[in-house]
Amino acid sequence: MMENENKKIITKSPGKSLLSGGYLILDKSKRGLVINIDTYISCESFYIIKERPKNDIKNNFITFNVNSEYLNQTFNYIVFLESIINDEYEIKISEKNNNDNKWIKNCIISSLIFYLSFFDFSKNLFNEKEQLEINVVIKSDYRFYSYSKENISEKIKTGLGSSSAFINSLTSNLIIIYEKFCRKKNYAKNLIFKDINDKDLQALILGSCLLSNNLSQNKIGSCFDIISSLFGSQIFIQSQNNIFFNSPLIISQENKDKINNFIAYLKKEYIPKISFINEKNKYLQSKIYLISIEIGTDTRIYVKKVLEYANSKKKEKLYDDELFSNLNEINEKIINNFMDESKEDNYLLLKQLCIRYRTILREISQQSKVDIEPRILTPLLDNLIKNDKIIYAICPGAGGYDSIVIIAKYGIDESELIKDINNIINDFNLENNNKKLNIKANLLDVNIAKIAGTIFS
Repeated sequence: MMENENKKIITKSPGKSLLSGGYLILDKSKRGLVINIDTYISCESFYIIKERPKNDIKNNFITFNVNSEYLNQTFNYIVFLESIINDEYEIKISEKNNNDNKWIKNCIISSLIFYLSFFDFSKNLFNEKEQLEINVVIKSDYRFYSYSKENISEKIKTGLGSSSAFINSLTSNLIIIYEKFCRKKNYAKNLIFKDINDKDLQALILGSCLLSNNLSQNKIGSCFDIISSLFGSQIFIQSQNNIFFNSPLIISQENKDKINNFIAYLKKEYIPKISFINEKNKYLQSKIYLISIEIGTDTRIYVKKVLEYANSKKKEKLYDDELFSNLNEINEKIINNFMDESKEDNYLLLKQLCIRYRTILREISQQSKVDIEPRILTPLLDNLIKNDKIIYAICPGAGGYDSIVIIAKYGIDESELIKDINNIINDFNLENNNKKLNIKANLLDVNIAKIAGTIFS
C-alpha cells in the first residue's frame, strides 16, 4: 500500500542586502539596515507514505530525496531514531551513494531535532508500520551567482544571501511537511498550529534555521541574513540568545529543555521586537540595482579579520574606539533617515551620509587590511554616487568583491539611469582592461522584494 500527499508544499526565501551596519551588528547592541531582494531560493516538496516490508530491520526510518537544480545533483538520506536509554534517542543519518551535502544534512538534522523536541507525539514520524518518504526539489535564482571567466561552470556568489535563503527555504519546508504528516495521521489530538502566522510555528522555524546556520557556518556571524530572509526588511538587532549543541543529534531531556526555552525566548522576547520597515516606505518603493563584480568574497574570513582588528583596538568593549564609534554614529543617522519620510531633503542627506560612511569604511579597510571597500572599486562607487539620480551606492554587508548595491531616487526615468550606470560600468571595465586587471563589473536586474520574508504556499 502506498499513500501520496499530492499537493506540493512550496517555500520561497528571498535574498537580502545589508545597506548599513556591516560588522557593527556583531555587537548585540548595534543596529543594521537590511532589505529583502527579489531573488529567491524555492523548495517544492511532497511526501509519500509506504507500508514497510516485514523483513525490514531498521523499521523506523524516514527517507529524504533532495534534488538541487543549482548543483544538478540529487542527495538521498536515510534517517532513523536509535534508542539510547529510557526516553533518549540519537538521530542517525546516512547518505546513499557516498553523495553528501553538509547544508542539506544540517537542515534535516535541525528541523528534526526541533520538531521532535517540541512535540512528544512527533516521534510517530518514525513508526513500525509505515515509512515516510520526503521528496524535495530546490530551485535557485540565477542572480545569486555570477560566473568565473576561466571556468564557466564555476559559480561565484553575488553576496545576496543564497546560503541563508537556502537554509530558510529547506528547513521551513521540512517542518511544514512533518506538521502536515502528523495532522494527516491524527498523531496530534488537538490542533497544532492555526496557520503559517502562528507564533509557535514562527519561533520553531526560526530556531531550527538558526541551528542549521550555526552548524553549517561554524557559529560565525550575527544571523541577520537568516532573520531578515525569514521575516522581511527590517532594522536588525542581534538576538541576545543563540542555539548550539555539542551533540546536536541527541534527543535528550536536557536538549529538549534547551530547545523549548529558546523557542519561548524567540516567541515572547525576540520576534515581537523586530523593527520592520513599512512596505510603503518610499525607499522600499525606489528602484534598486546590483552590480556584480564577478570575483566573490569569503565573508567568514573578512569577519574574522575585522573582529581581530576591532578587539585589538577596543578599550572596554567591542567597537568602543573612535573609528568604530564614528562609523556607528553615521550608521544610526542612515537608519533614522531611512525610517523618517517626513522631510523633502532626505534624498540629499542620505547621499551625504553614504559618502561619509564609505570614508570611514575605507579607513577601517586600510587599518585592518581587509578590503571592505576595495581601492579598485572606489572610483566606480564615486562616479555612481555623483549621479543626481542615485542616492546610495555601497559594497553591502561585509563588503569586498561580491557586488555593489545602488538605490535610485523614487520616480526617476529608469531607462536614462540604466544608460548612465552602464556608461560608468563600461568606463570602469575599459580602464581595468587596459591595466590588464582581472576584474569586471556587470549590471544585474534586481528589485526590492514586495512581499516580506519567506513565502509559504
